[in-house]
Amino acid sequence: MEHPPGPPTPPPVILTRDYGRDAVRAARRRGRLTQVRRGAYVVRPDGSPPWVQREHMALAACVAAAAELRCEYAFSHETAALIHGCWLSGMDGDTHITQRTRPSCGGGGLRRHQGRLPTSDVTVVNGLPVTTLGRTVEDCARTMPPRRALVVADSALRILARPDRRDRAGSTARLEAARAELLERLDRRGGDRGVIRARAVMGWADGFAESAGESEMRWLAVANGLPRPTSQMPVLTEKGEYFTDLGWQLAETGTDERWTVAMEYDGAGKYQGPESLYAEKVREDAIRAVVHRFQRFVVADLRLPDRAFMRMVGAFPAGVRRALRPVPGLRNVPGAD
Repeated sequence: MEHPPGPPTPPPVILTRDYGRDAVRAARRRGRLTQVRRGAYVVRPDGSPPWVQREHMALAACVAAAAELRCEYAFSHETAALIHGCWLSGMDGDTHITQRTRPSCGGGGLRRHQGRLPTSDVTVVNGLPVTTLGRTVEDCARTMPPRRALVVADSALRILARPDRRDRAGSTARLEAARAELLERLDRRGGDRGVIRARAVMGWADGFAESAGESEMRWLAVANGLPRPTSQMPVLTEKGEYFTDLGWQLAETGTDERWTVAMEYDGAGKYQGPESLYAEKVREDAIRAVVHRFQRFVVADLRLPDRAFMRMVGAFPAGVRRALRPVPGLRNVPGAD
């Protein structure tokens, strides 16, 4: 099980104004520093996975921007999601800020938004002014492609409600209370751009998801019309109870039987060492023995969503395939993701 999301600690940023040009230039010649903004540098975490390096650099850019900006602002949108510790499926490379007035400050690499920014929508995380988690989810759900927005919304619900897959009833109550508050925020937006799409994202968000990959896999299923799955579905086997990343238990037409499908997302580095691989083999064999179909997906599969969905839908009975009802508010416009 993934650790619950939470705010990451921003890395130290070296400012030329604090150390002098000569000292910074010498450190750069030794290959130790990477520029994140003009006059701002950070030590790159070499050897870390690419996504860790991207988030490290993005957080450093926030620290550098905060040291430079003199206007009233808050980090917002995907930048705020990163600061709060939400999962992100890709990043656009910009540092997003929101201001109440017409943007007139900042520099390269800043994406400046003008909009309503009541004080109740601003907080401080690790010394950085940032939109609250509720406002952040609202902004992301309205402006991001649904695939990416659902990843943020899932992790935000996980932060807000701290669900426990072994306490389904209590966790569901907390999740639905958090969802209701987020939907209420959208109601106050009225007919603003992106609200319809944001309601779809929030309606399908699921805080039981335990990784961004699981969220993307579920998005692929439901956006294209499969029934809502159970995230972290319990499966009772002869080896004990296990939880699958996604699961469906569907009534078969004309019978009392239920058709059970289980799907797993395997992120890079999920299984470390032979003992872990053996334990997973035992787990998979036990689950396969009691379900009708078991499928695994990896990040490469999700990069080819049409092909992945064709494989995914093949696990279901013909009646389910005929009844597919895609969700317009969750579908990405081609080329927008």
